[in-house]
Amino acid sequence: MGVSAFDKNATFYIEGREFQLLRKVGDDLWQMEEAKTKRIIEKTDFELRALYVEGKLVFDQGDETYKGRKIGKAHREVPRQLMDDAKVRRAYAIEAMKAPNTQGALEKVARRLWIKLGKPDKCPHWTTVYRWGRDLVSAGHDIGGVVAQVDKRGNRTRRFPQPVLDIVEQAIETEFLTEERKTVQDTLDEAVANVLRENKLRPKGNTLPIPTRRFVQGLIDEIPAFDKCVARYGRNIAVRRFRSVQGHRATDAPLERAEIDHTLMDLMVVDDDSGLPLGRPLLTACLDDFSRCVLGISIGFEPPSYLTVARCLKHAFLPKSGLKTDFPTIENDWDAHGVMRELSMDNGAEFHSESLEAACLSLGIEVHYSPRKTPWLKGKIERFQGTLNNSVAHIAPGTTFSNIFDKEDYDPVKHAVVRLSTLRQMVHKWIVDVYHDRPHRSLKVPPAALWKSSIRPEDILLPEDPERLDALLGRRAERVLTHKGIEFEGLFYNSPELKVLRDQLGERLAVEICTNDGDIGSIVVLSPDKKRMFVAPALAQAYAKGMTAWQHKVCKRFAANNLKKYDSTAWLEAKAQIAELIRKEFAWHKKTKPRGAKASKANSRTARYLNGGDQPAQGTADAIPAGNGLPAASFGPEKPQALAAPPATPALSTAVTPATAIPASPSPMSGRQFTPVKRLRRETPTSTEY
Repeated sequence: MGVSAFDKNATFYIEGREFQLLRKVGDDLWQMEEAKTKRIIEKTDFELRALYVEGKLVFDQGDETYKGRKIGKAHREVPRQLMDDAKVRRAYAIEAMKAPNTQGALEKVARRLWIKLGKPDKCPHWTTVYRWGRDLVSAGHDIGGVVAQVDKRGNRTRRFPQPVLDIVEQAIETEFLTEERKTVQDTLDEAVANVLRENKLRPKGNTLPIPTRRFVQGLIDEIPAFDKCVARYGRNIAVRRFRSVQGHRATDAPLERAEIDHTLMDLMVVDDDSGLPLGRPLLTACLDDFSRCVLGISIGFEPPSYLTVARCLKHAFLPKSGLKTDFPTIENDWDAHGVMRELSMDNGAEFHSESLEAACLSLGIEVHYSPRKTPWLKGKIERFQGTLNNSVAHIAPGTTFSNIFDKEDYDPVKHAVVRLSTLRQMVHKWIVDVYHDRPHRSLKVPPAALWKSSIRPEDILLPEDPERLDALLGRRAERVLTHKGIEFEGLFYNSPELKVLRDQLGERLAVEICTNDGDIGSIVVLSPDKKRMFVAPALAQAYAKGMTAWQHKVCKRFAANNLKKYDSTAWLEAKAQIAELIRKEFAWHKKTKPRGAKASKANSRTARYLNGGDQPAQGTADAIPAGNGLPAASFGPEKPQALAAPPATPALSTAVTPATAIPASPSPMSGRQFTPVKRLRRETPTSTEY
């Protein structure tokens, strides 16, 4: 999947009808023509983006059709070597697009980049570089457009046999990659001498060819520059020398570069309905490097994972058209959104994901990883998160004080905390009306003002299809499609489109599926050729629709332990029984005030179950209950409303309550003491996420 923008001549579909943008007749008004009727329609930029977020507007993707459209080949299906080559081609293509479209300019680009990268073995011809750039643009900047079509090539092997390759590689190890720092010629001489020595032991008709300097140089060029520097100069010198290369570079416009990171907020949060503790929230934020605007956020209670990163990126890509509907007290617009060119992140396990890398490459995003213990390489996001924590968390009752020497006798579970809906409104209000609207001390202007003055709406790149974005960022798994449909976690999924697919390709097909942990009511199915995608609903919609993956596990466990049944009918019954038992527990909870850490942990898991486990990162949120105010220090005269955390209840009986359905391990975000590092390592159920 590539990216597109609301610009002149852009083509898209609105509910199946094809339109083309003709001209912009005002600051915010577009004229567009319907392809079939030639009727001229006017819509504002805001209306177009709202239709896009709702999934009613989908950009045209070349020769792909609106229904059952094709999709790019899944990148993890491409061999690693081909993907590495495609990354090199993409680098040439990007530089070619910046240069004038002339032979002389493209020859200079090719030569300069080849000297810098040392790849491929031979400097590409200027027409080849031009073709790579053309293919990348035609594919909507999807890296799949420059993946080599090896199945269309003839037999390509190295000029020299494997014994010569082994001898040359050995010479490189013993001569070139040493602290003596011998030259390429020394390496070649050693390799030639070893080949001649080997030929003396071989029959005359079976001698080895003599390697050339070009062959030796090509093998040396394939070695990463940093690795060569470490071998020849030592690691300390290599780190110092390459630090400036890997360090931050200045950007010239919004969306050129963005940084993403997590932070554990210093406050306690309780469920709005039950008042039970959810724990300390984890905030994932994506920050634009040039304007310092926040592109997207994700608020949840599970440890950092690929899911939290994916939801933050989705929130960053899409317009925030429903912001003021969800948060009526917000005065300003949140304009910052779009697909960035570069994304900087640290070396956390959640960022090293093939699915994440494939999604970024498919959208034309270059991923840069910061080395361990180098926070200066993404200092902007680090400073922003510290400012947010100090501005929002530390002015709200319930702070845990990240400095251990400030804790003293303060117990956040015993003392006041904030509601989940209040936290969401506080964070959004602070970002949009405070952080974006006040002058930044480095920029000397408000981030929102710099964003508006530095980028036109038509220059903001968006994923071509928001619905396909869910599939692109979802978890992937391999399954078999039969007449029963597709089985996943005990549920079956099927649709008329899947039956047509079986009729065309066979009664039993191996397919790849994409799932959303926030809603298991449907899955996305990729055809075996990876060119089409279909949405397949769960057959048990009464049970699965709106159900999270973690809630599903709870219901399965409860049905197995208490009902001794293992099908969707039993899970639906378990779902109803769990809800009824929790309602009874709340009624009992109001009449008693038992204490104890175990009761508090059980309550936290119960509140998490009611809260849905997790929610998608969209521009919407739950309604804010009346009376939930905001801290006066940052947002105005209204004082913050804090709730006294409810007294802990004892653990529920396994015979009559859903305690057996709740994981035995304690929730990492609740309890009297907080040790974030240790608890983040534990396996925890998915929790509420914005």
